[in-house]
Parts: sequence; structure tokens; C-alpha cells
Amino acid sequence: MIRRVILLLFAVLGLTLAPGSVSAQRDSSSLEGSWALRLDGAIVFRFDLARDGAGWSGRWTRPRSFATDGNRFSHLVGATTLKAEKGGTIGEWAELTFADNRPGAVPDVFRFRLVGKDKAELIYAGTGLAPYTLDRVAGDALLGPFEEGKIYRRPGLAAAASTRLPPASPERETQGPPAMEGR
Repeated sequence: MIRRVILLLFAVLGLTLAPGSVSAQRDSSSLEGSWALRLDGAIVFRFDLARDGAGWSGRWTRPRSFATDGNRFSHLVGATTLKAEKGGTIGEWAELTFADNRPGAVPDVFRFRLVGKDKAELIYAGTGLAPYTLDRVAGDALLGPFEEGKIYRRPGLAAAASTRLPPASPERETQGPPAMEGR
């Protein structure tokens, strides 16, 4: 009987605990959740962050193949999701490290911090690039849509170290020239 009353209350009040419902969504005052780098209306990257004890864990969904100088992105094809190798906390920042399996490459290290309601800042550590602004999105938000031949630009920023983007390799990501020596 009590069980029926509780279920009736949930139904009458419109309460639900189903995944994706309002009551199950992430708190907008927390970095936990999904974040997108959106350029020219397209999602270029999505990061999914979760608390992991005192640190952080996460995933990075990015194009399977693309070319970039850090401020411009082109040749965006497909999608792949990488799991962070490690995560931690540095002051108010969450830090995630992702393996880069290209020959001679170093891991990709990203730092995240909340800067407003549903806004976060991302620093690509060790590159010298200006911080990126991320928008909170649903955990199932898809990359794109991408237009063939289009270059997706960060607003107000010039190209880093080069005026040309290299062609993308279908087998792996191609990055433009380093934004900082030694990177």
C-alpha cells in the first residue's frame, strides 16, 4: 500500500529518477558532466568528466582524423573516444591525461575549470595556446555536423605558428606545427 502511494506521488508530481531526467542531470555548479568545444556551430570535441575519489576520470570524444594548429580545425572525419590514462586535481582545476600513440608524441594533458553556469575553461597544457571555452552538453551529444572542406576557427584568434594547415591522414590525427617548441 505504501509503495503504491509513493509511486502515485512520483506520477502526480512528475518526479522521475530515470537517467537523463532533470533529477538525474549533473549539478551546473560542478565540472562533472559533458562539455563541448563548439566552433562555427559544430561540436569539435566532447569531454566527459567524472569525480574519481579525490581526482578525476574522463573520456575525450574527438574526430578520428583531423588537422589543427590549435586555433583552426579542418579535415574533420568520424569520431573516436579515448579514455583518460590518469586524472587529478590542481587547485580548482581538474586535469586529464590522454595517451597520444603517434610515433614520438607526448600525452595530451587538458585542464578544466568551471567559469560560469554551464561554461568551463579548458587549457591544453604545455602548448601555450589561449584557453578554450566549453559548453555543457548532454552526454550523448554527437560531434559535428562537419562540412567537407570547411575550416572551423576559434573566434578572435590567429593561426598558431603557420598560415597553412597540413592535410589530415585517414589513419591518424595530424596536428599542425607546434604552438610551443618541444611540444
